[in-house]
Amino acid sequence: MPITTSKRYRQVLKVFSKHGLSHMLEGAGLRNARNRSTTGIHLRQAFEELGTTFIKFGQILSTRHDLLPEKITAELEKLQTGVPPLPFDHIREVLEGELGPISSTFSYIDETPLAAASIGQVHKGRTIEGTEVAVKVRRPGIAEQVELDLKILSRLSHRLVHFPKVEETRQIEDLYYEFAETLRTELDFRKEAEHMETISRNFHRWPNVHIPFTDYDRTTSRVLTMEYMEGLRFAEYSIKHSEDPGFGKTRKEIAELSAEVLLKMVFEDGVFHADIHQGNFLLNDEDELIILDFGMIGTIDFHTRQKLMNIALSFSTKDAELLTDALLDITLDSGQKADTDALTVDVKRLISRTSGRALQDIPLGEVLGDLFTILRRYHLRLPPTAALLFKTLIMAEGTGRAIDPEFELQSTLEKQSRYWMKERYHPEHLTKDLWRYTKLWKDIGADTPLLIKRMMRNGMNVGVEPKGWEKIIAHFHIMVNRLAITLLLSSFIIALSLLLSVFRPDEGYQLLSWFLWSLFFLSLILGVYLIVSIFRSKHKFKNKTR
Repeated sequence: MPITTSKRYRQVLKVFSKHGLSHMLEGAGLRNARNRSTTGIHLRQAFEELGTTFIKFGQILSTRHDLLPEKITAELEKLQTGVPPLPFDHIREVLEGELGPISSTFSYIDETPLAAASIGQVHKGRTIEGTEVAVKVRRPGIAEQVELDLKILSRLSHRLVHFPKVEETRQIEDLYYEFAETLRTELDFRKEAEHMETISRNFHRWPNVHIPFTDYDRTTSRVLTMEYMEGLRFAEYSIKHSEDPGFGKTRKEIAELSAEVLLKMVFEDGVFHADIHQGNFLLNDEDELIILDFGMIGTIDFHTRQKLMNIALSFSTKDAELLTDALLDITLDSGQKADTDALTVDVKRLISRTSGRALQDIPLGEVLGDLFTILRRYHLRLPPTAALLFKTLIMAEGTGRAIDPEFELQSTLEKQSRYWMKERYHPEHLTKDLWRYTKLWKDIGADTPLLIKRMMRNGMNVGVEPKGWEKIIAHFHIMVNRLAITLLLSSFIIALSLLLSVFRPDEGYQLLSWFLWSLFFLSLILGVYLIVSIFRSKHKFKNKTR
């Protein structure tokens, strides 16, 4: 019997409560967590217990160093989607439901999977034509479970990562919608086949890079049949060939090749593999690169690629002003203007910490970690794709080090970015830019008369947004309140003094007399307290202005 939304919602709340996280759903949020190290551990454990959707959401959150504290993102990075394989009977049911009887499509299917993950598992097989293939099968019921969990996450995401400002809360909501779209795409294996074909086409001139071809006749939304390719992981390759002559040179070339492949995807093609780890990058017997698993793909438009190039170049040239401008150019508006001068000072400090060190000796993760700290400090947020890319670059550096421990992505990134900058100013590209800007100015020129007519007809309102007046206004409010209290208290004391001077109570009104005198003395005490507080605030103000 399928689980209902309300029952699953109760399960989620129960798991969060079990791990001591219910306070976050009541408005505290991750950023305001008291003990961030233990909060990260409990959050990871809760996500692991809740399954695929929450694990993948946690993995996406782990890329947002610009939004969340480092101790929490570091713990979420440990989330893994590996699961025990399903019995082959369940896999057979999906295969026959999608492709018909197995015997009419495949002459052989290995019932022991090559790999098993949260969304699907892969089996080696052979078609009736005799071609060896890898068959990826979606787990039964996973799509329905994901849709149910996405509904719940849409309710919980803004509570889970609570921010005091509406603009910042929208960042997490935007992140959720981006995540939901990506996960739904990952569930449709036809999309993965399209990704494989696109990237394979982009590398058709790279003979040392191989991407499996898709058997579209045996591919549906739940089954992906592709060319079977065999190879070794980088670490396995390194162990096998460590004693080979010239291996030191070979491993450097392989590490650089893997980095160049990723950088080409990002800066030239605008479509990149977003799940780079050792299981997805293999080496065959000819030292050629095999790339697998294209379920998670990132896309970057032309303008964002140009902005990323500016960041890479300005850092390699150690130009703080250019790097500051590049960061402000790529980050999104968070509703709060950054202090540009202070930002430039922090960027200079970041660059000064790396001065005197060769670029290849600076770990990329260290640089990006410091950069994310600066972004959080000034409420600058990255576009979701850019944040995913930075995470992918760190993973790529780790993959390269699996075969060459001395590999640093920075040096390859610097060489490639200089090459791309030369390409940017190639006459062909300059001609395209000139045409693009000519069209833009043409559109602006066509709209200008209409804009002027509207201004003349309806007038124009100019808004002024004062900056730095908040403290002055707050002090003004305090001053007015004290003035009002002083006037009221003075009036009260005067009224009591007059009343006591003319009032001669008889013995029966002695209690009323005591009450009036008590009010009089209480008013005096309050008056003295008010005078003392005024002098104290004046003294504090003088100290602050020194």
